[in-house]
Amino acid sequence: MSGTATVGDSWAARLAWAALAFQAFFAMTHFGKWLRPEYGGAAALLILVVAGGKRWRALVRHPLSWLVLAFIAYAVLQAAYVARLTPELSFGKHLSYNAEPIRIGVLTCAIGAWLAERPRRMPLLLGLMVAGFVVAALVCAPWARIDAIVGGALRLRLRYAENIVGEYAAMGLLLLSLFALSRPPHLLDRKRIGFAVVLVVAGVPLLACLLYAQSRGAWLAAALMVPIALYACLRDVHRQWHRPAAIALGMALLVVIAALAVGYALVAHRLAGGEAIAAALAHGELEDLPSSSVTIRVQLAELGWHAWQTHPLWGIGLRSIHPLIVASGIHIGGYVPPHLHDAYLQAVVGLGVMGACLLLAAFALLVRDLVLARRAGIVGNVLYWALLGCLGIMLIVNLFDYLTWRFDYLRAPLELLLGCCFALSLRRRRGDSSMTTTPR
Repeated sequence: MSGTATVGDSWAARLAWAALAFQAFFAMTHFGKWLRPEYGGAAALLILVVAGGKRWRALVRHPLSWLVLAFIAYAVLQAAYVARLTPELSFGKHLSYNAEPIRIGVLTCAIGAWLAERPRRMPLLLGLMVAGFVVAALVCAPWARIDAIVGGALRLRLRYAENIVGEYAAMGLLLLSLFALSRPPHLLDRKRIGFAVVLVVAGVPLLACLLYAQSRGAWLAAALMVPIALYACLRDVHRQWHRPAAIALGMALLVVIAALAVGYALVAHRLAGGEAIAAALAHGELEDLPSSSVTIRVQLAELGWHAWQTHPLWGIGLRSIHPLIVASGIHIGGYVPPHLHDAYLQAVVGLGVMGACLLLAAFALLVRDLVLARRAGIVGNVLYWALLGCLGIMLIVNLFDYLTWRFDYLRAPLELLLGCCFALSLRRRRGDSSMTTTPR
């Protein structure tokens, strides 16, 4: 696989890039019908099948491909095993749920195979993700009930759950902040004005979505990952650029203070009662926990722990978890949780230790190769922290929710992020260190 597409398959490369741009723009949206984001990834996969050539040989040599094949085999066997435990649920139903993480693995490989040829387009795809989310926020926001959302009576939804809105807003703020730091310090007046307008136009909706989604997991993820990524980039990218770095940090601090000033009452209300819940947990008095979303998560964690102990190696099947929750009687008001509100517990309980370990091995391989690619000079610091920071936000949010692979608008951003990591891994393993993908 060469660094550029050959003349013979240039048509395939153009079609594939159009497909990847489609997936990126709609990755964090839920418009439905013909605008489903994974249509782009599926098209890129089909084009790869037709015009693979050297790309296929590179895929075959990479260990991720074999991990994906191993998980496919495991998913089929595990579906057959759990179907025997649940006569009311067929083998096909179990396999359809197991196919969701398989899609992430397969499309990650396809996306990475194309991105390995044009690594400089990775920041463009990440930018399209943010642009698509901002457009979705403006189009899909419930403007007729905006007073209730600003007042805290309602949580912001964009045709999908509020926790997803918060997660994507946190990722968008991280990417927008890193983009700002990657720009040259000396711009012409017109460029400086245009650049500031772009930041404001995109930044205000992102901050509003993060605040009014009222997702505590997203707040925690943003509070941890955004400062870490910005500090690392300020240290590495602007090592000799002390004054602009100080200005950037000051502006970021002012933005945070402004956001807290606007939404202080909302944030305080959302975090109220934490002391009582922590005290009850410390004394093991689970029955005394007040009725809240935190209580539901504690009850689900206990339910998942007992369910995992019955079938630790093979799991009970991802499809079996919702009926288990319904039978347990766990609910708050009229809401019966559809999952365990913890992606890691969901994976271990549903897929067993063996399936969860295969997923962990694939993820750890990509993150390890991302770190090694940075050391080899294949990826610039800004893109490195953009990928690592977004993955960190997803990891933190999914400690308290299950936002990984159930729907295509959950899978699509993860496929793009992991596809970028896979592309860098392909380049590193073939010794291509002649080009960095973002400014240092």
